[in-house]
Amino acid sequence: MTQASPASHSNRFRPAELRSFAITGLFALAVVYTLSIARELLLPIVLALFLALLLTPLVRLLHRIHIRGILAPALVLLLLLAGISVAMYELWTPASEWVARAPQDLKKLDTKVRKLLHSLENVTRTAATVDQMTDVGPTSDTPQVAIKEPTVSELILGGAWHFTANLLITLVLAFFFLSTGGGLLRKLPRILPREHAERFLIIVHEAESQISRYLVSVTAINAILGLITAVIMALFGMPTPVLLGVVAAVLNFMPYIGPVIMAGLLGMVALITLPDVGQALLPPLAYLALHALEANFLTPLLLGRRLPLNPLAIFLGFMFWLWIWGVPGAVLSVPILVTVKVICDRTERLAVVGELLGR
Repeated sequence: MTQASPASHSNRFRPAELRSFAITGLFALAVVYTLSIARELLLPIVLALFLALLLTPLVRLLHRIHIRGILAPALVLLLLLAGISVAMYELWTPASEWVARAPQDLKKLDTKVRKLLHSLENVTRTAATVDQMTDVGPTSDTPQVAIKEPTVSELILGGAWHFTANLLITLVLAFFFLSTGGGLLRKLPRILPREHAERFLIIVHEAESQISRYLVSVTAINAILGLITAVIMALFGMPTPVLLGVVAAVLNFMPYIGPVIMAGLLGMVALITLPDVGQALLPPLAYLALHALEANFLTPLLLGRRLPLNPLAIFLGFMFWLWIWGVPGAVLSVPILVTVKVICDRTERLAVVGELLGR
């Protein structure tokens, strides 16, 4: 009896492996396409889920003091909504002033930037040449169509209404997650086989615990960063330091690009506000130094070795979710990555993926 050679043995399974690879690739493409086209539906659900995980410790604290049922999540969400409303009311005036002064401030910024570039003769000569080449006046034979662009105020108001509607939807969904999530999990043993239900519950509880701690820690870190940023900007004489601190705290949820955007924003505001160029460099440099301290000392101190993630995985996840869901996806990229890692670490078949996502 002849035995099959190793080469023929490997070739026997190659078509099946190719089919499996093709099916996996098609499934991945279907998931990406679904995430993209269902953005308006899925984004509030994901936001509400992570918000519920963030607020779970407060709800449990209320349960310990005998505030139970739907009253505990309702009270927490009402306090959150009140805090957001007060913050928006306090920040609306300085933000609207910035919007009203935007044309004048941009002209002032353009003037200062041109003065900085005035010494670079080649740059100015090239710009002048390009302006002369592209400065073609309208002819009598060519009709001109004027398209009315929406004003900055109209864009801001439209975005505010959209934000308010999504915020209300997210809060309602978070309320249902907080009030009914435990009941749904308790029903799993009636639906699934007992051993599968028990393993699933273990994964859910561990993921909830780990992600909740992570979200609370990151939110506290960003709040501290925003507070210190506001104090430093006030010391430098920057306008609306509280608004700048809030923006710094929000942008710090976006890895890598958030601090870069904040440093650029501070540089622009400083050039507009401060009289000297040397002084205008101090606020963004101080913020970058503060961010370096936060990233290298405060974050490792509060998070420790909990949920260590590969920096390359963080960057790739950030780019992916920014592409799929825009700025909200960029903010959610790290929490989503943390969730995926926790699930993979607790699932035997996906342990390899969890190892790749880790340091």
